[in-house]
Amino acid sequence: MKFVQYFSSSAIVFIIGFVVLYGILEKKNVFEIFMKGVIEGEKLVISLFPTWLGLFVAVGMLKASGIIDFLVERIYVIVKNFFVYKEILPLVFLRPISGSTATVMGTEIMKNCGVDSNIGLLTSCIMGSAETTIYVVALYASKLKNKNLKPVLIIGLIADFLCVIFSIFALKLGIM
Repeated sequence: MKFVQYFSSSAIVFIIGFVVLYGILEKKNVFEIFMKGVIEGEKLVISLFPTWLGLFVAVGMLKASGIIDFLVERIYVIVKNFFVYKEILPLVFLRPISGSTATVMGTEIMKNCGVDSNIGLLTSCIMGSAETTIYVVALYASKLKNKNLKPVLIIGLIADFLCVIFSIFALKLGIM
């Protein structure tokens, strides 16, 4: 494990050093280019802030209102015979909306159930394979001003659903 930490830390330093050295060899003003990137990044963050704020408020409202718990109770009655654990259902609902909320939920699930339990393995597989579809589509749409989001959103949510289904199958078949 220490090797992985050492390697990742060294890789970051190596990449930064390589970029700076390459810029110097190309006779570019590396600091000026870096500062232009920072300014463009700042403009991007400011333009995306309303979308981020709206998504964070929506996720907070979903959690506080009890809608997620209501959906979990209703859906679990239907899917409990298909090797679906009740503990992962809130994660399945919130993963497409918010990665940070899903990370907190995944951490709580693993803390309560154990990382090597079936629920922990399923949680980690879902966290690694599913995307924050609604979040990504909302950010791209706000930046690109694209109004035709329905096909992209449907395909993304189908992909998230398939990630959950295949994670369950992999666990059931003993692949993980």
